[in-house]
Amino acid sequence: MKNLLQALEQVDKKQITPANINALLSKTDFSNLDYESYVKGQSMDEYVRIKITDSPLQVFFMIWPPQFLLPIHQHKNFWGYVIPLKGIVAETIYGYAARKKKVYLHPTKTFKPGEIIYEPYNVIHKLQNSSPLEPTLSLHIYYPPFYDYNGTLIFDAQNRKLAVLNEKATKLGWDLPTDHYSRIEEGAYDVEKLW
Repeated sequence: MKNLLQALEQVDKKQITPANINALLSKTDFSNLDYESYVKGQSMDEYVRIKITDSPLQVFFMIWPPQFLLPIHQHKNFWGYVIPLKGIVAETIYGYAARKKKVYLHPTKTFKPGEIIYEPYNVIHKLQNSSPLEPTLSLHIYYPPFYDYNGTLIFDAQNRKLAVLNEKATKLGWDLPTDHYSRIEEGAYDVEKLW
């Protein structure tokens, strides 16, 4: 883990691009990554983010209890990579056509330990631990290291709700105080599968 962190810290800020970070991550053997000391003592039964660094990229671990999922959300102000280290991460990508009031659902892909998930700017997706029994541990690398959720869209596809977060939002979710949303729309769209 130290070697990966050193490599990430030494990236020139002008060279921080998705392609360059992907090239660096592709050289890493994640099966031999020594991460245990970073998560020692942490419960694997609760969702938690363990921050490692904010310079020049944001790096953190995330523990996902069984069947935990993040709401469908847009990466409005950042891009990054997620690497499962223990367990699996399932990703579903969505498309949103505001004028047509449609959300398009792509097939879900499952990623095993060591596989790299790219999260581009403006992607709309849902990540989850789909195992009913086993927790997941993942490594996250995001740029820029400091971002906010102002203007970020979140979706509740089951109830066809859409919300836009504002500058007060400090996380993604439907359980935030009402003044953390600039807008919430009920019956905002129809969902269509793309397969």
